[in-house]
Amino acid sequence: MGKVVGIDLGTTFSAIAYVNDHAAQEEIIPNAEGDRTTPSVIMFEDENVVVGKIAKQNASAVPEQIVEFVKREMGRPKGQSDGEYSREFNGKEYSAEELSALILQKLKQDAEAELNEEVTDAVITVPAYFKDAEREATRNAGKIAGLNVLQVVNEPTAAALAYGIDQHGSDQTVFVFDLGGGTFDVTIMRVSGSELEMIATNGDPKLGGKNWDDKIISFVAETFQNEHGDNPLQDLHAYQEIQLSAISAKESLSQRQKARIRCSYDGKSSNVEVTREKFEELTADLVGRCSSLCDIVLDEAGMTWENIDTVLMVGGSTRMPMVQEMVTKISGKDINPREVNPDDAVALGAAIQGTLRQLEEVVIKGKEETTTEEEIATAVKERFIAPGGGLAITVTDGATHNLGLVVYESADSDGSIHVMIAKMTPVPCEVEDRFGTLFENQSSLLVEVIQGLEQDQKEDELIKFTNHKLGECRLELPSGLPQGAPVDVTYKYNLDQRLEVTAEGPDGRTANVTIDRPTLDETGVAEATEHLQSLEVE
Repeated sequence: MGKVVGIDLGTTFSAIAYVNDHAAQEEIIPNAEGDRTTPSVIMFEDENVVVGKIAKQNASAVPEQIVEFVKREMGRPKGQSDGEYSREFNGKEYSAEELSALILQKLKQDAEAELNEEVTDAVITVPAYFKDAEREATRNAGKIAGLNVLQVVNEPTAAALAYGIDQHGSDQTVFVFDLGGGTFDVTIMRVSGSELEMIATNGDPKLGGKNWDDKIISFVAETFQNEHGDNPLQDLHAYQEIQLSAISAKESLSQRQKARIRCSYDGKSSNVEVTREKFEELTADLVGRCSSLCDIVLDEAGMTWENIDTVLMVGGSTRMPMVQEMVTKISGKDINPREVNPDDAVALGAAIQGTLRQLEEVVIKGKEETTTEEEIATAVKERFIAPGGGLAITVTDGATHNLGLVVYESADSDGSIHVMIAKMTPVPCEVEDRFGTLFENQSSLLVEVIQGLEQDQKEDELIKFTNHKLGECRLELPSGLPQGAPVDVTYKYNLDQRLEVTAEGPDGRTANVTIDRPTLDETGVAEATEHLQSLEVE
């Protein structure tokens, strides 16, 4: 039997966890270097691939061989044109999901060495505001790395689960403030008895600790240019050195009032002092963006800070004093930054969710695949199975975006959006609605599926939401239909927030929407899996 694990696939750091058999407690699995987190940095050396600390340490020496921050590129089609993403090494072009798979492979093999058993199944976390393509790319990365991905779960949900698993019998509303290295989510969860339910979520997939780093990098480069007339950021080696120094300075400024960065380029150098006051001045707009999103998610939930019982600070970037002070100020609450470990909580929650999924399939539903009930430790069943036979805690996520389709009032009208599954609808779910043909003897009907991103949208303005077309299908209709003949459209949305859409005409004929994902297809995943097996990942 293989072990089920939870993986926090982060922008700057990643972590892997499991639930142990002897005490049924969730634990972080240290990597081969003995660390609890692994830098999400990749270095290509001929046929070898180095992931983690050593890759990060060599970033300034061989920047052309380094890949960082790949999580921000997930969901983009493979290529070099605008809107696409890939990196080429040794004549091979790598997509974002292939690169992410290398990070997952490192986590998997380190976990297998530590646990002395095979790791087969995983729950992998994603930012709550990831859309369909990013989620599919994450699933693909897991497959390429040789993992059976049980579920892709939202990071704030995993963090809340790590906190709420031992809150049985309590009744509280939890505000999860998740500021990682590259993404930001704010989510309101409700812990009620043995249930954990998402109430509202919002976020920015392009806001994270890297943005704070970039502010320091720009300040150092500007200071250097003012002194010497040259821009050090034009040189990749100089940029990497400044970046590493900026990260160290940012971490130092969480403890001290000032930090110094030495910048050298083209035989010239500058010693740049960055005070905490200057750092806060440079990044005030970033803190403001975080604050605004907190207000938005409260408004979406129809709540105020008075309705919040606990604030969980998740993600390494929440260690910055300016962030903690902002949350304390706007919430009016005493923030305990040690309520959960900001680096561990997401991976630990994912491990718990993986165990819950395994128990639900094997023990409750009686399905036998790679695991049998006898192989599951007694302590695990005692902790996670309730006396009545169900799960000790159930997790209900919500749809993080509106899902709809384009409808027309008449043959010559402009299309508008009809919402089929509203944001925050509990998942899994299935919704059916009926529409009418536009004119007599209509021969076919086009179904266009839309996913919306609405950060501060009011309910009565959903018709206008910024949309992303997921796919379409054309339903052939029988001849002789009158105007307004019924066509039924069904949306099925599963736990992974994966969508299936079917249209059915009055004669029972059906058509399925093909979701047009810009990610690797099955053939691409298979080829990437075979290629990864030829690489030595360390």
